[in-house]
Amino acid sequence: MAVAAVVAVVAVGNRSLSKTIKSPQSDYRLRAFSLDETGEIFFTGGTAGGYGLLVLPQYSAKYLLGILNSKTLEWLVHQTATQMHGGWFNYEARSIRNLPIVVAEGATHDRIVSLVEQMLAAKRSLAAARTDGDKRLYERMCASLDGQIDALVYQLYGLDEPDIALIEG
Repeated sequence: MAVAAVVAVVAVGNRSLSKTIKSPQSDYRLRAFSLDETGEIFFTGGTAGGYGLLVLPQYSAKYLLGILNSKTLEWLVHQTATQMHGGWFNYEARSIRNLPIVVAEGATHDRIVSLVEQMLAAKRSLAAARTDGDKRLYERMCASLDGQIDALVYQLYGLDEPDIALIEG
């Protein structure tokens, strides 16, 4: 298992960074890193709780997005992040800067990237859904994709059943 530093965590101020991963704002209750592929999202950074994660050129932003949004990495963040009133966690730079990112190669890497691409498409479809039935369909699709990504991340990090039970606890 190769663990690498694949991001630079920076507060980006009031400027946009193209192809960056945005950390959850402080008021998020669940993992919600997002990918800004166009550079159109402006971010306040600093005390607002959001950070841009600059993905080093030799790594895939979509792969990293899948890893960061996994239950495994969420659990790891919660071990060091400040838990705020109301039960949510602060995803500030000190909580995400040193996360152990396992770098997969070959089929595992490609499968995670493919699942993330499917998730991004499903999230776009969910946002555009007009009927309750369509919304439920895309919500189930997203949940299934999340589960598949989590299973790959569990394998990638060498987690066994007790570890998984703790994370999913």
